[in-house]
Amino acid sequence: MRALYRLALRAWPPEIRRANGAEMEDSFRWCVDARSAGRVWPVRVIACLRGLADALWFGISARLANRAASPDIDRLPRSRRSFMRKLDFVSAVRFMRKQPLFAAAIVLMLALGIGATTALFSVVYGVLLKPLPFPSSERIVQVWGSRPDRGWDQVSLTEANFWDLQDMNRTFDAFGALHGANAIITDGSEPEQVNAAMVSSGFFRALGVQPVAGRLFIAEDDAAGNATQPVLLSHGLWVRRYGGDRGIVGGTIMFGSGPRTVVGVLPAGTPWLDRAELFLPMVRRANADRGSFEYTAIGRLKPGASFEAARADLQSVSKNLERLYPATNAGLGVVIGPSRDWIATDDLRRTLWILLGSVGLLLVIACVNVTNLLLSRAAARSRESAVRTALGASRADLVREWLMESLLLSVVATALGLGLAEGLLRVMQAVSPGDLPRLGEVAINGWVFAVACALAVCVGVGTGLVPAFQTPMDDVVPVLRNGQRGMAGDLRQTRIRNLFVGAEVALSLLLLVGAGLLVRSLSHVMTVDRGFASDRRLFATVSIPASYGAPRRSQLVGEILSRVGALPEVASVAGSSGRPLSRGSTGLGFVAGDQPNTDGAAVPWATWRIVTKNYFQTLGVPLIAGRGFTDDEEVGKPWRTIVSKRVADLLWPGQNPIGRTIVLWKGQGDNRAEVIGVVSNMRERGLENDPTLAVYLPAGRGPANSLQLVMHTRVRPEDTVPALRTAIAGIDRRLPVSNVRSFDDLVTASVATRRFTMLLLAGFAGLALVLALAGVYGVLAYSVARRTNEIGIRLALGAAHGSVLRLVVAQGLRPVFIGLVTGLAASLWLSRLMTSLLFGVTAGDPLTYGVVCAAVTLTALLACYLPARMVLRVDPVVALRND
Repeated sequence: MRALYRLALRAWPPEIRRANGAEMEDSFRWCVDARSAGRVWPVRVIACLRGLADALWFGISARLANRAASPDIDRLPRSRRSFMRKLDFVSAVRFMRKQPLFAAAIVLMLALGIGATTALFSVVYGVLLKPLPFPSSERIVQVWGSRPDRGWDQVSLTEANFWDLQDMNRTFDAFGALHGANAIITDGSEPEQVNAAMVSSGFFRALGVQPVAGRLFIAEDDAAGNATQPVLLSHGLWVRRYGGDRGIVGGTIMFGSGPRTVVGVLPAGTPWLDRAELFLPMVRRANADRGSFEYTAIGRLKPGASFEAARADLQSVSKNLERLYPATNAGLGVVIGPSRDWIATDDLRRTLWILLGSVGLLLVIACVNVTNLLLSRAAARSRESAVRTALGASRADLVREWLMESLLLSVVATALGLGLAEGLLRVMQAVSPGDLPRLGEVAINGWVFAVACALAVCVGVGTGLVPAFQTPMDDVVPVLRNGQRGMAGDLRQTRIRNLFVGAEVALSLLLLVGAGLLVRSLSHVMTVDRGFASDRRLFATVSIPASYGAPRRSQLVGEILSRVGALPEVASVAGSSGRPLSRGSTGLGFVAGDQPNTDGAAVPWATWRIVTKNYFQTLGVPLIAGRGFTDDEEVGKPWRTIVSKRVADLLWPGQNPIGRTIVLWKGQGDNRAEVIGVVSNMRERGLENDPTLAVYLPAGRGPANSLQLVMHTRVRPEDTVPALRTAIAGIDRRLPVSNVRSFDDLVTASVATRRFTMLLLAGFAGLALVLALAGVYGVLAYSVARRTNEIGIRLALGAAHGSVLRLVVAQGLRPVFIGLVTGLAASLWLSRLMTSLLFGVTAGDPLTYGVVCAAVTLTALLACYLPARMVLRVDPVVALRND
């Protein structure tokens, strides 16, 4: 403490410090010892801090006082009081005890604002700002290909191009790729399908992770013909299925494709490490494909290598690959992006920042409301302030007391707000849509606590200074003579309070308009034509081990469809290679076979599915033209296809597409197929997207590794699940059934993020409206109470109660209408930031604005009417006698 005090003395002018520094230090030690003698250690710490604060404050004052004159100890102020006064704290506590309801209202308002802001900042920090769990993550980049000739600005790499980029680049320490897959674990009591991924040996080296147990893949694991068949377990699968047993490393796990040896266990963490539950080596093939863009690539830059250098290096490699393989790589480019983009899409980032801004508006509304309450209290205490001023109190004394009260209220509100933030975080995690990354890891950490403390100080100072400086002190005689009547500051304070009320209404209108636009958008999404029926439809995945061989798998597909279709609960059943509302659907380029060659031109891209004959009937999708598939038709034997109406209209507008030829996988396989049918459009990539360009191919009874079952049930879909599982187990107990969900659940899950955003913003908007109306009510109630004598005189002179009531209500609605006009203008401007979140409505949707304005007006009218009813209870005789 002596060292700290000497450091604080550096704030003094050097001449005074040299002459009096030792004496001041001795005085500091004596005061600390005297104040803390026989007390607990926190008292000593507080005494030291008070002394240090006084030394700093007085030293700065001394420098300012002696800036224009020679330093002289006699020039320093003699009657300075301590900056930190215990009396101010005691007075603030006494105020909270004397007016508990008033203090509780302030604390609750601030706690709501601070708690909501802290919770949303925790989410923004945990999801967007928290560094990735990889060493030197700024050196990790993701690599995509591009084909401007096909209209692809960003696309995954092909297998062969990835290996070439890995071998030929000069700017990466490590370069790796990932390709999604499925695996069936059969070593337990029941088979289980798990998400898997094939990765190259450089993938985890690029991330810079170390295994929890065992080792990572090495270059030898990528080599063709490797007999070890290694596998890496994710941390989640290791704990869930194997109880975190380190002995599993080196052991063997049975899969549907055969046994594999566990060589290591990965640490927990997202992204990438939890992308799959187990990882298989991506064995390098001599005839790797250059036509399927399915491989995600990442790389770790060498120390000192920049993004620009890496981009130039990869572009040079891509030009070389274009020259070496012109048939498949014509127009090939390479795009790289930083690792921070892995966490969230641009839309998700915009959504979270909008939510944080919205909750910030809620905090501002709470602060304005509290300031209005404190202004009313300041007016009520004007006589007390005048008496204290007449007895010698300075403005600094009164301001310090106001600040102490507001800071104490703010600190209490922050403590309560942190508890509310923790509860709100748990609620958000419970109702999370599931695709919000890292939300489960979000917690109130040191950074969030520091932000909450900063909010407490800012809110306390902001809400305390405004009423403190509105207290009249220049001329206290009228206040002392007239008490609460005839104050010069009444009109000024009334205008300020009305200004704050208008600001509250305007800010709440911003939130209400945003919430209304999202509600309207969700309504449009849920009622949009999906193209398929979801009621009494059930979806399930049946995985067939690859080791069964093509004949056995083909037989199982027929048995499954036959056995499930015979269930009394099932009206019809079909199989496909994918399901609607799957954003990860595979695609292909297509052109009309009877049109001029389009080589070098942009090729449209369509989702493709392999489906059985009853697929469209089961989903309730109407056949517009042609016919459906039969059991005898399979992919490529010969090539036949059914297309969506959008594809038919794009290739043959106004013509009959039946019997025409379409080229599938244009630029890759160039398979020419006959169009035998046209079906209605479906929104297979999400309800918010346009109807899908889709091509359907016949499955017949061909072999399949994974059969996506679609069932139209006669009962509730949930009631069909036991019979479904029993039927599949009766065919083969090694066939796992997974992803069993009703189509209604799939539809709900597809809009979960939008619903989550809408609920949060609607909740914040509702709180903002309540706070704004509380402000309107409080200001008008205070005004009516202050004008009781005036109202009594009006009534005594013959004014009707109705006319006085209208006068009071009009007074309360005036700032509300000003706030409405201001809020509407601001909403029209700011709502453009939400354009990417809207569906079926515009940022200036008149219905939303009209409903919001009507709701605010009606509720504000109610808030004005309730205190105005006090007019009806005013007795003119009593009011005049009191006057």
